[in-house]
Amino acid sequence: MQLDIAAPRAARRVAPFTAAVMGLALFVGGAPALAQDTAPFQLAQATAPKAPEPTAEQMKLANELLVANGEASSFDAVIPNVVDQTAASFVQSNPDLIRDLREVAKQLSTQYESRRTEIVQILARIYATEFTTQELRDLLAFYRSEAGKKLVAKREDLLKAGFSSIQAWSAGFAREMEVRVREEMKKRGFTI
Repeated sequence: MQLDIAAPRAARRVAPFTAAVMGLALFVGGAPALAQDTAPFQLAQATAPKAPEPTAEQMKLANELLVANGEASSFDAVIPNVVDQTAASFVQSNPDLIRDLREVAKQLSTQYESRRTEIVQILARIYATEFTTQELRDLLAFYRSEAGKKLVAKREDLLKAGFSSIQAWSAGFAREMEVRVREEMKKRGFTI
């Protein structure tokens, strides 16, 4: 049972990278499971060669890039969603407390909203580590260009159109494969 506290927030625009990360976190189903599932990643991370610390300039450019490419704002719903899910997890064992849990979730979402910057800084550090200062400047120049701004503005529509088109193609391909499998099985003496 899930609280419908976050319905208005769920409609916010989410960048593809963020959607994937949030989808994975939601799929995993919570902090304890996430902690268990990240153990192999943490071990691999601990044994991997350590990347040099990004410079202050790289961090500044990475933060600017996240604003320019729209990813910084795509984390707006993370904290409210985590708070809502946590409160909702108590509903099954305490269904009479749903109203109070909603109120607590709303209060905590507001109280912890400032921690969103921590999430952005995590991603900024990754960008600053993976890209040189010049590459960050080049990316930033692109996202500040007319073409880059257009990409950011149209990204959600492009992804929706692409997903819809791929679904249609996939359905047609599945029908084609059904016919081919039947034909191949018939050659082996089976009618399915």
